[in-house]
Amino acid sequence: MEKTMDVEKTIDQWNADFTNNAKKPLQDLSQYNTESLEWLMMEHYQFSFRNCEFLWIAAQTTGAFDTDIVKKELIRNYNEENGHAAMYKAALKKVGSDVEAREEFTPTTKFLDSIGELCARDPSSVLGTMFATETAAIFEHQVFRAISEEVIARREAGNSGKHLVGFHDLHLDGVEQSHKDELGIFLRGLYQDQSVVAGEGDRPTIHPQQALEGGKEAIDLMKAWWVNLFAEMNKKNKTPAMG
Repeated sequence: MEKTMDVEKTIDQWNADFTNNAKKPLQDLSQYNTESLEWLMMEHYQFSFRNCEFLWIAAQTTGAFDTDIVKKELIRNYNEENGHAAMYKAALKKVGSDVEAREEFTPTTKFLDSIGELCARDPSSVLGTMFATETAAIFEHQVFRAISEEVIARREAGNSGKHLVGFHDLHLDGVEQSHKDELGIFLRGLYQDQSVVAGEGDRPTIHPQQALEGGKEAIDLMKAWWVNLFAEMNKKNKTPAMG
């Protein structure tokens, strides 16, 4: 890693590589049947359902820092996200997608459990993990907004679909960017070759290498999850709908 690339920029670069690659199969949604697009939306809902749990665990873990500023930021994020999963579920139902009818997809369960485990590690790692997942959330809401519009158009669910598009717009209208930026502040100006950076002002003492590892592990998990999602989606796309 070059000296000019601090922890914030490095995790950002890793995330950009991951998200740019993940967007490619979704550039032309017309190649997918509605069932496979609906399936992908319902898998994404699972992250939304678990997200508050992740934020809460991460907040408690980062309470071990020598200042409580990171914990306070994660609790702020938790409070903003609280209730959003219910909003997402209701919006999906309005366009004919019932998450209660979903069958478990084991790779999603394993992915979410693994993210939960990362949220309970050392504080510096958790900070890197949460910065990585909040950054990736921007990409996810962008692609799922487009998928939502595609499904709404196919089902001619115009008015009923406003809530679903609005759910993604809510997150894209500054919420996720704010979560990313406010966590990124703590990683700015920290470099891999520093074993520990002493607290300064409100910012706690941070281990840059641990923060990088937490970010990389989260991105690697997200990469693997999306590989599994696309593989299953393609399988569903080739299977004729029953009934």
